[in-house]
Amino acid sequence: MLKLLLYLGLGYMAYLIIKPVARSLGLWPQAPRPVAKDQEPDVLVQDPVCKTFIPRREALKAEKGGASYFFCSEGCLKRFLSSDKN
Repeated sequence: MLKLLLYLGLGYMAYLIIKPVARSLGLWPQAPRPVAKDQEPDVLVQDPVCKTFIPRREALKAEKGGASYFFCSEGCLKRFLSSDKN
Protein backbone atom coordinates (compact mmCIF):
# COMPACT_ATOMS: atom_id res chain seq x y z
CA MET A 1 0.00 0.00 0.00
CA LEU A 2 2.85 2.35 0.85
CA LYS A 3 4.46 1.67 -2.53
CA LEU A 4 1.21 2.57 -4.29
CA LEU A 5 1.02 5.91 -2.48
CA LEU A 6 4.67 6.57 -3.27
CA TYR A 7 4.13 5.85 -6.98
CA LEU A 8 1.01 8.02 -7.07
CA GLY A 9 2.91 10.87 -5.42
CA LEU A 10 5.84 10.55 -7.83
CA GLY A 11 3.46 10.38 -10.79
CA TYR A 12 1.68 13.53 -9.66
CA MET A 13 4.98 15.37 -9.19
CA ALA A 14 6.09 14.31 -12.68
CA TYR A 15 2.77 15.60 -14.04
CA LEU A 16 3.31 18.97 -12.34
CA ILE A 17 6.80 19.23 -13.87
CA ILE A 18 5.91 18.03 -17.38
CA LYS A 19 2.72 20.07 -17.87
CA PRO A 20 4.34 23.57 -18.01
CA VAL A 21 7.13 22.30 -20.25
CA ALA A 22 4.64 20.67 -22.63
CA ARG A 23 2.54 23.87 -22.72
CA SER A 24 5.54 26.00 -23.61
CA LEU A 25 6.37 23.63 -26.47
CA GLY A 26 2.77 23.69 -27.71
CA LEU A 27 2.22 20.01 -26.96
CA TRP A 28 -0.46 20.58 -24.33
CA PRO A 29 -3.79 22.07 -25.46
CA GLN A 30 -4.77 25.36 -23.89
CA ALA A 31 -8.26 26.69 -23.45
CA PRO A 32 -8.98 29.84 -25.46
CA ARG A 33 -8.78 33.04 -23.48
CA PRO A 34 -12.17 34.59 -22.86
CA VAL A 35 -12.85 38.01 -24.36
CA ALA A 36 -13.35 40.72 -21.76
CA LYS A 37 -16.90 42.05 -21.63
CA ASP A 38 -15.79 45.60 -22.39
CA GLN A 39 -13.54 44.49 -25.28
CA GLU A 40 -15.01 44.08 -28.73
CA PRO A 41 -13.92 40.88 -30.49
CA ASP A 42 -11.63 41.28 -33.50
CA VAL A 43 -13.95 41.69 -36.47
CA LEU A 44 -12.36 42.68 -39.76
CA VAL A 45 -13.97 45.42 -41.86
CA GLN A 46 -12.99 46.53 -45.34
CA ASP A 47 -11.96 50.07 -46.17
CA PRO A 48 -14.13 51.12 -49.17
CA VAL A 49 -11.34 53.30 -50.63
CA CYS A 50 -8.23 51.09 -50.60
CA LYS A 51 -10.00 47.75 -49.95
CA THR A 52 -7.74 46.97 -46.97
CA PHE A 53 -9.13 44.82 -44.15
CA ILE A 54 -8.60 46.23 -40.66
CA PRO A 55 -9.85 45.37 -37.15
CA ARG A 56 -13.11 47.22 -36.53
CA ARG A 57 -12.01 48.57 -33.16
CA GLU A 58 -8.96 50.26 -34.78
CA ALA A 59 -10.82 51.67 -37.79
CA LEU A 60 -12.04 55.22 -38.31
CA LYS A 61 -15.80 55.38 -38.77
CA ALA A 62 -18.04 57.57 -40.92
CA GLU A 63 -21.75 57.32 -41.60
CA LYS A 64 -23.55 58.07 -44.83
CA GLY A 65 -27.21 57.46 -45.57
CA GLY A 66 -27.63 55.38 -42.43
CA ALA A 67 -24.76 53.06 -43.38
CA SER A 68 -21.48 52.86 -41.48
CA TYR A 69 -18.16 52.92 -43.32
CA PHE A 70 -14.79 52.07 -41.79
CA PHE A 71 -11.39 53.37 -42.86
CA CYS A 72 -7.78 52.39 -42.25
CA SER A 73 -6.43 55.96 -42.19
CA GLU A 74 -7.31 59.65 -42.20
CA GLY A 75 -6.23 59.78 -45.85
CA CYS A 76 -8.79 57.17 -46.93
CA LEU A 77 -11.48 58.86 -44.85
CA LYS A 78 -10.74 62.24 -46.46
CA ARG A 79 -10.71 60.71 -49.96
CA PHE A 80 -14.09 59.08 -49.27
CA LEU A 81 -15.60 62.31 -47.96
CA SER A 82 -14.19 64.41 -50.82
CA SER A 83 -15.46 61.95 -53.46
CA ASP A 84 -18.85 62.11 -51.78
CA LYS A 85 -19.03 65.88 -52.33
CA ASN A 86 -18.28 65.59 -56.07
